Amino acid sequence: MKKQIVKEFITVKKVYRLPREPSPPPPPPKRHVLAVGCCTLDMITIVDLPLTPGQKQRTKDGQWRRGGSATNICTVWRRLGLDCEFLGVLSSVRAFESLLNGLLSQGIDISHCPMTSHYPAHRSVIMRRDADIRTILEFSNVHQEITYQQFVGAVDYQKYSWIHFEGRNPAETQRMMMAVRDFNQRCPNLRIVTSADVDNLRPATMLMASFVDYVFIRRATKDAYSFMNGREVVCAARDAINDARSKWQKTQPRKMPYLLPDEPAEDSEERCKATPPDKPVVIYSNYSEGASCLMADDTFFKVGPQIPSRIVDSVAVNDTFSAATIYALEKVRMKLRDALEYGARASALKMTENGFDILRCLPKDLMGCYYA
Repeated sequence: MKKQIVKEFITVKKVYRLPREPSPPPPPPKRHVLAVGCCTLDMITIVDLPLTPGQKQRTKDGQWRRGGSATNICTVWRRLGLDCEFLGVLSSVRAFESLLNGLLSQGIDISHCPMTSHYPAHRSVIMRRDADIRTILEFSNVHQEITYQQFVGAVDYQKYSWIHFEGRNPAETQRMMMAVRDFNQRCPNLRIVTSADVDNLRPATMLMASFVDYVFIRRATKDAYSFMNGREVVCAARDAINDARSKWQKTQPRKMPYLLPDEPAEDSEERCKATPPDKPVVIYSNYSEGASCLMADDTFFKVGPQIPSRIVDSVAVNDTFSAATIYALEKVRMKLRDALEYGARASALKMTENGFDILRCLPKDLMGCYYA
């Protein structure tokens, strides 16, 4: 029998559809803040009377806890509910295990921190009871300082919206700041705000501070240079920054040895308007006299003092003010004056209890502080 071949014809009907709307772009990656500095082991001893050479005094109050300006700032950020990361050299010795566990338990990201087998940096802090007087003896060497190569290898600039530097090694820290500035020039839509914490007015430190957006001057600077008030501190810091920056610019080679035909001269008014001066905002805080601020256009204003009800722990008061101010500017989007007042209230509240746990009771906005 012959096989019959059956051909099936399939008709395809074209269906005309309306064009679909393009899918929305993916949301930008979530960015957080970063603190660069060192982590220390603080041994705090509280005494009743001032110590003299050869004196033996017993006390029942004291504690060991994690210290360092950068880690203290990260702790305050976490107490206020801000996602943060710490970048610094950590030690792998057994005495440092409790500090590492404390960082991880608080939710502070330390995944990019380099590890060393050397002994960790530690400090001996002697405090007077019910007084804002303390003596600090710190042990630190080059093995506990983060370098520029370690910073560049660990930092992904697209993940951060704010980077705070602890001004410990001005030469290495300045190179880190320059790397962040280069990224801001390449990607202006992902600009990173930078800040620094300084404790002296030396030329190297002031040159480093000239490359950030916000400069926080520590309270010890006023006593070291015998300034009368906060206005003198911020004005002297601005003059020192301008002098250090101008001397540094004279030593830099010129990128363009001649002017283009359509480019205005260096002293012309058009060129001065096109390139405004790059000046940071200088901030100084002291709970007894308030926070002083000098803007980039040399506008000065001051926030009133916040006197604590009692003084229990005065360690890391400057770090609390800096961290709370950065939190108010970055997370809550406050104006600068309101952010300084929020930071002053946070530092005054921190002095009433040991550690930073009391900051959990601090309202997350300035309006809540007024009614608290």
